[in-house]
Amino acid sequence: MPRVKGSPTKCVKSSNSTSPACSWLFLMKGDLVDQGGRPLDIVKLRHPSSGETAMFLFSHNNETVQELITFSEDKRSWFIDDTVKQDGRLQLSTPFDPLFLVVPYLAKATATAPLEQLLQDEQYPETNRLLKCLGMKNLSVIADQKGDEDLNAYKFNEEKLMKWLAKKSEKVAEVLKTKNVHVLGGSVSATFVKSSTDAMASKEAYMKYAHGIVSEYLSEDLSAKLYKHLKLPPDEIATVKRKSVSAPEQKDTKKIKLDDENTLGASKGDALDLSRSEKHVDKLSAKDKARQKAAQGSKNIMSFFKK
Repeated sequence: MPRVKGSPTKCVKSSNSTSPACSWLFLMKGDLVDQGGRPLDIVKLRHPSSGETAMFLFSHNNETVQELITFSEDKRSWFIDDTVKQDGRLQLSTPFDPLFLVVPYLAKATATAPLEQLLQDEQYPETNRLLKCLGMKNLSVIADQKGDEDLNAYKFNEEKLMKWLAKKSEKVAEVLKTKNVHVLGGSVSATFVKSSTDAMASKEAYMKYAHGIVSEYLSEDLSAKLYKHLKLPPDEIATVKRKSVSAPEQKDTKKIKLDDENTLGASKGDALDLSRSEKHVDKLSAKDKARQKAAQGSKNIMSFFKK
């Protein structure tokens, strides 16, 4: 999915000109690099969509968090000063809303609990860094606060979450439209599509595309609920897949009967039904009749190869 970002500043993590083997090449904004010489921490957290390990970057005071996206291609290296770095991967840091990381913990909680307890993860202990993020001040948009403020206890509110995600989707759709991002389906490259074609894209098309981007950080269940909340048309492909999976197998209990009502010839006019013999085919075109007349008295080609 395309992401609309500002022009980042190139930053090479290197302590000397020899470029150590563990160095990485980053692209990030200059304000994030300018931390007064204080280091940035790269930690492992649970990805809100898949639950698998993902890399995130925290500022020195844990007030901001960014997602690390890795672009990797085979047979690619970097030329850094007078050295060649064999690892040609590129690390890109992008701003990230910490509330996305909190949603899975809130959703699985069975009762109201302090936020410190909700974010306890033995497999990913660095999750408690989220408590200091500035974005956590907006936690009330996806959860209900219970008790005193000192208790800092919250309970998941799905209705609030859907409204918050809908606003996120609308903002993404506005950016897509402003940047004239190609969102229409088709195999034609967006490079060769005229701007007038994108201008014809409806708000619904932009919202569906925005929903796909936001869903990269949601579970499948929440993504489906958001799709319904946005009142988008049902996805035909997904509907067919769901029907094929949920339909019980009836091969052993019922037999398919080929009668005159179910054959292709009856339902599609002159279409030839290969499941029936030629004597059941009533309608023949003039060319077919001519071929049959010309073939009378001729031998099968296989007869010439018999003993």
